Amino acid sequence: MKKKIGTVLEEEILTEAKERAAREGRPLAEILQEALVAYLHGDMDRGDAERACKLFCSHGSSLNLGEIDELLQEDMLAL
Repeated sequence: MKKKIGTVLEEEILTEAKERAAREGRPLAEILQEALVAYLHGDMDRGDAERACKLFCSHGSSLNLGEIDELLQEDMLAL
């Protein structure tokens, strides 16, 4: 059962969430619920990204872990 709540968010965060919802054609509530579930149950994608980063770096890349992490973060935000 869904329940309506009221809360206060930073304006910038709310704007980003609304933009993502519009970009993906999904309701804002769905975006917020997905983010909360990921937070409460651990972010599996983050662990996958770290493993991919380590694997990529083990093959002699000229990028360091920080640079690759930055690229992965940009990619994840583009979703």
